[in-house]
Amino acid sequence: MEQPNPTFAKILILDTIKFKQWKFRIRQYLQNEHYALWEVIEFGDSYEAPQVVADTGSASDGTAKKKGRTVAVTTEDMQKRRNDVKARTTLLLSHPDEHQLRFSKYKTTQELWAAILKTFGGNEATKKTMKNQLKQQYGNFKVEGKETLKQTFNRLQAIVSHLEFMDIEIEQDDLNQKFLTSLAPEWLMYTIVWRNRSDLDTMSLDDLYNHLKVYEPKVQKKSELNSHNMAFISSAKTSSRKEEVNTASFSTAST
Repeated sequence: MEQPNPTFAKILILDTIKFKQWKFRIRQYLQNEHYALWEVIEFGDSYEAPQVVADTGSASDGTAKKKGRTVAVTTEDMQKRRNDVKARTTLLLSHPDEHQLRFSKYKTTQELWAAILKTFGGNEATKKTMKNQLKQQYGNFKVEGKETLKQTFNRLQAIVSHLEFMDIEIEQDDLNQKFLTSLAPEWLMYTIVWRNRSDLDTMSLDDLYNHLKVYEPKVQKKSELNSHNMAFISSAKTSSRKEEVNTASFSTAST
């Protein structure tokens, strides 16, 4: 069986919601592969082939005809062309299938990059709207349903990562307080203690999570007990109402 190309296997696929993150990482990827690949984008450092007329011979002889005269293609020109093709192919393959055909019409890497920025980068108004949405998500952040501590932590981390890529800084103390206050009521006896710690402004969110997860088995047990008690109370109320209805029916019948 043919092995997949290891270079293409590592390409980060574009997520339009995390465009700024993708933009940063695809740049690092191209520079790491070969810095000249990024120079193709940044400086348009690619070979422009002359307009070739008919009967020029094979492309392998390193020459081309332009307006009746032969133009030599140097080794440097050929390398520039290879760099442009590789950089352009990398950018195209980093897009989901539904976008690849749309962007394939751009012939040079620099043209393709400009189109990507225009399509997904957004203008200042769009960026401002996105920032406001992220701030709102952070401000309203709460535990959802019966998710685990890990799931809550991961969701908060994702929002914070997006905020950081939008150049919005959050103070460490505020972030830790947000995590503590977002948890379910069953956590209250533990979160009160941690909210009064003097080192929340220096403790990382990862460390706080690792401290809290020690208590998770006790919290889960308490949550299950509360659910059982609520079910019992609900059942008792239902039985009581049935008895009241039966008593009322009996009294009416006796009368």
